[in-house]
Amino acid sequence: MSAAARATPFPWQALERTTRAEVEALHDVLRWAAAYADLSRLASVLAELLDAEVEVFVQRAQPLTAARGIPGGAGVLIARADTPRLDRAMLVEADIALVATAVARAARRKPPAVLSSGTSASAQAAGGLAAVVVAALRRAHGGVAMRALAAGPAEALEADMARLGQELLAVTLTVLVAHDAYEARVVVPRSAVLAAARSPWDDAALAALGPMPVSIPIVGHALRVTAADIASLAPGDACMLDGWPLTRIPGGGLAGPVRLAAPAGWTGVTAELHEDGRVVLGGQVVPLCAAEAEMGDAIERGGLIEAIGEVPVVVRVEIGEARMAAREWAAMTRGDVVALGRRVGEEVVLRVGGIPVARGDLVEIDGEVGVRIVERLADDGAKR
Repeated sequence: MSAAARATPFPWQALERTTRAEVEALHDVLRWAAAYADLSRLASVLAELLDAEVEVFVQRAQPLTAARGIPGGAGVLIARADTPRLDRAMLVEADIALVATAVARAARRKPPAVLSSGTSASAQAAGGLAAVVVAALRRAHGGVAMRALAAGPAEALEADMARLGQELLAVTLTVLVAHDAYEARVVVPRSAVLAAARSPWDDAALAALGPMPVSIPIVGHALRVTAADIASLAPGDACMLDGWPLTRIPGGGLAGPVRLAAPAGWTGVTAELHEDGRVVLGGQVVPLCAAEAEMGDAIERGGLIEAIGEVPVVVRVEIGEARMAAREWAAMTRGDVVALGRRVGEEVVLRVGGIPVARGDLVEIDGEVGVRIVERLADDGAKR
């Protein structure tokens, strides 16, 4: 080690702290919102409406302990057009400066440079905010029509939601419009989140994983044994496979009916193992321990997709990278200091099967270390 080099421990105490409840609240609200809007398009849609660059950053999500609303701000209650109920609605709040900027830009007018202290949003400004929010949701829809139930002071609308007597989840946002930062919030009753359908796991969701390698075990046979039988197995013991369906072929291979199944799955997708090593999908979903099902021509895609969804993968959390010329690597010896390309812990990369899938920040969650995702990455490591 060089005399000038110093080794210092990673400053875990400097990690941003959050709670497991906050992490779960954010996950629930984002899942709920994704059922009604294409979240990846919202920023670009708002940019079109406001004729300015728009970025939205999530700051914090947490259960709401007391209704307060953004002081002086405006709010708009949004719900599905076919379920116009307060307990199924979301409240979008914005500070007065964001309301004034959004309404002015949407009307193609010059936004105010300065607002008087203590200014509150008028009914007209709240109505303008509602128009912008509804227009954005209609353009970035998730196949569901949305409508505004009410617009007005953020504090009053949040108090109305609190009178429902239900737990509310609040997400604090920073909205950048033409590089100016504003405060916004989204408040949702947990009952609305629980009523929303979960994101479907289908062939489209599977395709979104891109080149990430996924291996599904090929099950040649399954049988029921007791836990005691398994616990008593010792070196030299034999486990009898009654009803083994595969045929041993010359050369040591196997052929016959098999199942494609997730490691913890109770069902599998039928397939046929051929002598040349090919596995031909049969397509039926059957219990692994049931009698052999009749092979069919129709492929039940849902069963195969579900099986893939249950397959575990190994995620690497890369906390930094080392860069140097090959000749410098060749000269390294035990005790030498490796120069890093960036600070350790400044940004982490989640990589699966050699493919970077996301970038994030290290955070502390109830005393444990976690990764808060900052962005998903495309197949080539670029932003999505």
